[in-house]
Amino acid sequence: MRRLPHHVLLHLLIFFFLAPLLIQGCARPVLQTLPASEQEIASALESFARYQEISASACSCCLDAEADAALFVSGWFSDRTAKLSGYLQAMEPAYIKFVAINPLGQPMYIFMTNGSMFKNFNVFEEKAYLGSVHSETYTKFAPSGFEPGFAYYWLTGRLSPGDIQVKAVMSDKVRGRFWLQIHHADEGAESMVLFDPGEMVILRHVLQDVQGRHLLDIVYAEHQTLSENKTKDSDTGPGVLSPADREKELCRVPALITVASDTGAKRIELRLHAFLDGVSFSEDDFHLEIPDNFEQLLVR
Repeated sequence: MRRLPHHVLLHLLIFFFLAPLLIQGCARPVLQTLPASEQEIASALESFARYQEISASACSCCLDAEADAALFVSGWFSDRTAKLSGYLQAMEPAYIKFVAINPLGQPMYIFMTNGSMFKNFNVFEEKAYLGSVHSETYTKFAPSGFEPGFAYYWLTGRLSPGDIQVKAVMSDKVRGRFWLQIHHADEGAESMVLFDPGEMVILRHVLQDVQGRHLLDIVYAEHQTLSENKTKDSDTGPGVLSPADREKELCRVPALITVASDTGAKRIELRLHAFLDGVSFSEDDFHLEIPDNFEQLLVR
């Protein structure tokens, strides 16, 4: 794997894991919507309410998977690609840890955040960069309206907890999918969310500021269920999943997360694979002391 300059690496890590998959100032995406019938609206809202209920009560708190991250940039004379591979661990509401490894399986970089502070370790250079998610370095890349305290939900394709209001429902050009116009009361922002009521997953999330300008456009794909030890319901017979486990089957996470500019000149991709089952973390799993031989550098 090609070694990256540290400032490029730090920016890439912020793109992927501190402010998951943001492109500052991305051009306004074209959302193709069609009128929905009253019956379609009622059905979509019923399914979305069920989706929200299951997300809050049954879905896993944690994620542990191998990860491949890539930033693609097309220019007039050449295309550039920056890639990192390793493993990703995450926990509600905003704990993220990414360890980039070389082909020999040795850690090259370690990045972690708890939603308020972050640390970035350059193992080969024996340097540790640390700072606040409200620092100038962070805010340079994160658009207004994004809340780093809910990074886990952005990463797993779920809506962050809080008071939301569905203001409108429109049909998508693909039959059976619907665009929901959602107001976030706690954040003062609005979203256009592409929801599949049959599969009960969010396929796309466009975050808008109060003026309606698009700040973030993220696409979720290749959803899969995280397997866990299933409990059998004695009332339904042997080999039949309990109601709680049936709900967990609906708690799927995207294995492919993509953000792109409207021209396709910039594209960020995060691919997750080899998910571990039944994962549980604590705050201690996202804390790492800086070794004495590392130089500490404060990111402002």
